[in-house]
Amino acid sequence: MKNQYFGDTRDLFKYDLILDLLQNSGLVHFVLIPMLTKNDFSTHGRRINYGKANAGVNRVELRSFLEKCLFENRRNIKELENFFREWKTPKSVKLTIYRVDEYFSSEEREEYFSSINIDALARSVILADPDIGIEVRSMRGREERYIRYTEIKLLYDRMGNQSILLIFQYIPRTSRKQYLSRICDELNKRITSGFPIHFITDSQIVFFILTKDSSLQTVLRASLPAYAGSYRLDVGTSD
Repeated sequence: MKNQYFGDTRDLFKYDLILDLLQNSGLVHFVLIPMLTKNDFSTHGRRINYGKANAGVNRVELRSFLEKCLFENRRNIKELENFFREWKTPKSVKLTIYRVDEYFSSEEREEYFSSINIDALARSVILADPDIGIEVRSMRGREERYIRYTEIKLLYDRMGNQSILLIFQYIPRTSRKQYLSRICDELNKRITSGFPIHFITDSQIVFFILTKDSSLQTVLRASLPAYAGSYRLDVGTSD
């Protein structure tokens, strides 16, 4: 995650999906693990035309908030704290942004993930938000932009049974169907011990969604297709 990305169309999708999961699961704590890295001179984060957004536009209060942040040049994930203070919900939803003012370093990544308060991982919707996604062989020299399978497993093992874990991922230029199937297989083999992996994608980015509770599996099987249907997204599971 970079602050220069904040408020782009992918963020609109991301946070709309999170809010939908919070509402449908009954969970009232959103934990963002940003893996924050420094802004750079790339063009990433310039997709800010919401008229071309693939998802999220139906949630007017989120769209208006992010558009205001863009207009006022307030592109910083800390702005989410203001949104959650203002967001009108039946229940009070708590937001925790882990190490919001610190940049993620690959040299200190073991300490970064192991130091997350276990209480924050209980009864929560948790998003791990790397710049690019899950580790690949060619990430040498760019390791801080990826999350490793061992780190996903650490989060999964430490989170409470009544929690949902999402992993952000850009889809590489390859066969999308084969790629999604392969990553689901890897996550099943390395992480979940038989619990199905869910995913939702707009063909540009994908969220892999992990749980370890049958009732939350039921929630995902109902809510994800409904959400996808409202935006013409694709969903699937590993089973």
